[in-house]
Amino acid sequence: MTKHTAAISNTGNPSNQFDCIIVGAGHNGLATALVLARNGRRVLVLEKNNFVGGMGGTREILKGCRNEVGASCLFPLSAEIKHYFDFEAHGVEMIPLPVMAVNLVGADGRPFVIFKNPLRLSFNLLRTFGLSGMLGFIRLLKFCQYPARVLDRFTARKAPRKLEDLIAEAATPEQREHLELAFKGSAMDILDKFFPDPVKHRELRASMAFAAVQATYKGPYTPGSGLCLIYTMAQEGSEGLMQRVKGGLGRLSDCLTQQIEALGGEVRLKQNVARILVEDDRAVGVELKNGERLHAATIISNLDKQATFNHLLAGHTLAAADQQKVDAFTHRGAFVHMLFKLNGLPTYSAHLDKLNHIPGAHFGGAMVLDPEQLQRSYETCLRGELPEQIPLAFQVPTVVDSSLAPSGYHIATAYGFYFPCEAPKEQRGKLRDQMAEKIIDHISVHMPDFRSLIVDQAIFSSDHFASMQGVTNGDWTHGLLHPDQMIGERCLIDGTGHTTPVAGLYLCGASCHPGPGVTFLPGYNCAHEIMAASASGTQGASTPANSSAAVTSTTSTAQEPTTRAA
Repeated sequence: MTKHTAAISNTGNPSNQFDCIIVGAGHNGLATALVLARNGRRVLVLEKNNFVGGMGGTREILKGCRNEVGASCLFPLSAEIKHYFDFEAHGVEMIPLPVMAVNLVGADGRPFVIFKNPLRLSFNLLRTFGLSGMLGFIRLLKFCQYPARVLDRFTARKAPRKLEDLIAEAATPEQREHLELAFKGSAMDILDKFFPDPVKHRELRASMAFAAVQATYKGPYTPGSGLCLIYTMAQEGSEGLMQRVKGGLGRLSDCLTQQIEALGGEVRLKQNVARILVEDDRAVGVELKNGERLHAATIISNLDKQATFNHLLAGHTLAAADQQKVDAFTHRGAFVHMLFKLNGLPTYSAHLDKLNHIPGAHFGGAMVLDPEQLQRSYETCLRGELPEQIPLAFQVPTVVDSSLAPSGYHIATAYGFYFPCEAPKEQRGKLRDQMAEKIIDHISVHMPDFRSLIVDQAIFSSDHFASMQGVTNGDWTHGLLHPDQMIGERCLIDGTGHTTPVAGLYLCGASCHPGPGVTFLPGYNCAHEIMAASASGTQGASTPANSSAAVTSTTSTAQEPTTRAA
């Protein structure tokens, strides 16, 4: 069969031939498509659902509401990404969050209010947790700076290097010890240094422990959970903190779609890709479920590695080492996601009444457990059982954006952990419904009127995410944030971020560095890697690390000054 070696020109094309076909209209797939379209490629994005955005989309689930099933808040964007996509210039409105989170633990715990203003945050830490709590939080942030720079979560157009190499290149034994603790130790190995008193620092310990496990299949005392803590605490230096998108996070994907189509690209919905076509060991097109075949010089998958290689490429045999790397990735969706339509704004309990008088304090945060109980919850999940109490992240986004619900109503969301996702499949539906009740029970500890305000609700377990979004085992991270599958280990070809063992096939989603979160970096970086390979004429699976087709390698950050716990 004829081997595809060059991009198809933009003129005189048959309707089934394109320069680039992207499988999946999640935000990274759309980001890839827009960068390529801006650079003259004829792009086609294929999405099996009837909406764009994937797990960062917005649509009506509860009557009259705009709901997000997946991501809901926009975290910092790198300066390069923010400038390149310039969402606000294309009609997207960002909503700042003066109160980014309210974290609660126990019926009698003190609220940990995370204000956007750093001075207000520091004063509140001092007033609530004393000088040791405030200084511990500041020192924790400082401790995280060095390993966060090694993780390099916000740098565009750089291929990541392997974690072990970066640790080995640390300039001093102290720096290596710092990185070993941050990336291989447990979250509590770190937190015990900064919040050693389980009474004085209870709420800080619980909040940070929960932050360390949400994108893992670990407990806070499990080795390796420290890396997720570092990932969560990493800050992008040039821009602000968490914010909402007016109309829902899906507005970002709508914005990208409009720009792609304005450039002559296509985004087709309800187009289920059955397989990726390979000829002479090169990806040359896709076949839809209805049998239609579409061809392109470059195929890009926005799915995770196992969904791509074990399903879309099920008929193509990889080299044993490559297949082993794909199969080694850990995917577990140990959560239940709930949506609620409320006929009023819930109020905090009498114990937390001061929160009822802080503007924005009803927006959201987390309802967490003490670290020891959180660890037991994880171990209960491993046994295929429901934890006694469900730690959860929650949001009432209509507090800052009334457009999301009909007049007089609010919407709320909750992510509950740890769902026993490895229990027998025939048991998981019942477990999901039981967990939903436990989630409402936990919310009601802090907001006693919450249950009475519910007029409608929807429940999604990881099984739903697997079927609806095509993510392996319902894992929204496309590969959990464990040390053995982050940074360079997230890649299949050393020295590249998105190239795969199949010539002409790239990955552009969260399975690539820097991983999950609505950052647009995997998609943006993938497009640049494709263009570099095209310019050098090396669009193949064997692109060497030092080739001009590879995205610039991340330089070692091991020379950063060390910060030690006080």
